[in-house]
Amino acid sequence: MAAETFKSLFESEDFAYQVPSYQRAYAWRKDEQLKQFLTDLEEQPAGKDYYLGHFLLERHHATKPHFNVIDGQQRMTTAVIFFSALAQELQAREDRGEALLNSEGDPVEPRRIRERYLTFRNRARLSTVPDDHGYFEQAILHHQADAKPHPQRQAQKRLHEAATLFQKRFQDEDTATLLHWHQLVEGARITKYEVTDKVQATQIFAFQNDRGISLTSLEKLKAYLMHRAYLDAGTDDVDRTIRHVEDRFGEMYKLSEEIHVNENAVFSYHNVAFGRGDEPFEGVKKALKDVLPDERPQWIRDFTSKLRDSFITVKTLEELARGYSAVTGVLHLDAGNSWPLLLKINYFHHQAEDKDLRERLYRLMETILFKKAYSVGSYRTNDFHTLARNYKGGDGLDQLIADLTWRAENGFQWYWSFTGDFKRRLQSHNHYERTTRYLLWHYENHLRQAVKRPGMSGAELLNSWGHSGWQQTLDHIAPQGGSYSPEFEEKFLHNLGNLALMPQGPNSRKKDTPAEEAEAYQVSTNLADQEVGALMKAGDGWGEEQITERARRIVAFAEAHWLGEN
Repeated sequence: MAAETFKSLFESEDFAYQVPSYQRAYAWRKDEQLKQFLTDLEEQPAGKDYYLGHFLLERHHATKPHFNVIDGQQRMTTAVIFFSALAQELQAREDRGEALLNSEGDPVEPRRIRERYLTFRNRARLSTVPDDHGYFEQAILHHQADAKPHPQRQAQKRLHEAATLFQKRFQDEDTATLLHWHQLVEGARITKYEVTDKVQATQIFAFQNDRGISLTSLEKLKAYLMHRAYLDAGTDDVDRTIRHVEDRFGEMYKLSEEIHVNENAVFSYHNVAFGRGDEPFEGVKKALKDVLPDERPQWIRDFTSKLRDSFITVKTLEELARGYSAVTGVLHLDAGNSWPLLLKINYFHHQAEDKDLRERLYRLMETILFKKAYSVGSYRTNDFHTLARNYKGGDGLDQLIADLTWRAENGFQWYWSFTGDFKRRLQSHNHYERTTRYLLWHYENHLRQAVKRPGMSGAELLNSWGHSGWQQTLDHIAPQGGSYSPEFEEKFLHNLGNLALMPQGPNSRKKDTPAEEAEAYQVSTNLADQEVGALMKAGDGWGEEQITERARRIVAFAEAHWLGEN
């Protein structure tokens, strides 16, 4: 294991590095690891070595120094972004006539920085994972101003944030500081270990950690499975199994960039649905230990394919939730408790002809979750995880439907007053809470369906999830802060009949006169707003009578929708 400097990794013009597809995409965040990177440079004591950690490299070309970066890719990518922004800023200063001399009085040439760390003779010195390299090449290596990160690639957004952070910071620093930082990073002490095959790399990586971000459970799982493949597979099966693991994990890393659920959470949900109830990583180790040695390579291949399929299911259901499906409500109301059962349902019933069945099961889950959330009872129990573990498909389908149907009526415990408490919640006087948004979204779609108008999609509801203050998505028709009687404030101000989905901003529809306000509601694209406008116009204003009538209509819809036959 050689102790060198970061500069030595790029000493030869032929050196080139690739982050393979089965490695995690760029993950450093500006307020965490990148902030610490800059702080380390600021606080580095004079005369002390600056350390940039360890790099594990797999040579993938017989005659040229071309390497896969197995460990250290986050640090190497960050350093290349650092040099990209630094070369750009130093070039601008040189163009303005500044002399760029380091502490020894030697000239620093921005062109040389670009050739060493970015591109040499149009060849990238570092290539990121394939799905991000096009953006990386345009934005980081070639500074193309029109390069934009793909909206579904979180890694590309983080690459953009890193470049922007460095660019802005460098603009605020004096030239001497920038040149000092250049020397620090170039001269940073590193260790590197070169291997010539994946088996060696796998064994070493299994015991490594990447400084800056701890290995995720998924990364530890990948290293462990590749290591076991080496130990357990016969000669002919080693490369086949390792390639299979690499390919499946490459797909999972790509999918993890396209979904909102954390990759560790997907692994955990998969384990609840298909595992043995242990901690996910330990559960895999125990399960593999119980497999006969000559059957372990096939077990590893089957397991990684099945886990990859769970990532695909998460992506599929997130996309479905943005349309018109009961799964929108399931994910909105209690995604954490629901994902394992959703995975199990889609594993056993994934065919196109199962679409209506899947939607029926989603609808039962959604009914249970909404009645549980919208209740005067304080209900905490949820046994969807147990249902997920126990469901084996086949003849068990009828029992699953029966179990969900019973819970839709009675809740998760026989002694709950589940339906009664839901009705009492609807009839209560204060509905100013998060779940009312979901109810009003459904009510709007109920009105649209009656006149055959396109519904308000799940995406429109999902967009409101990102608000830090959920209250901003509900509007009081009779506004808060008015001069009301104590009875009105108690029974009508926060009543279901006085709340509406807010399309633009707080009190955006408030006008000077009742007629103008009624008109503002009547011209809304939301049918529920038009209904409010009609009630205002008929009653020459908005008061207790109109609130009571609107609440009656919404409650009647809710009881028909969630208490009717699913």
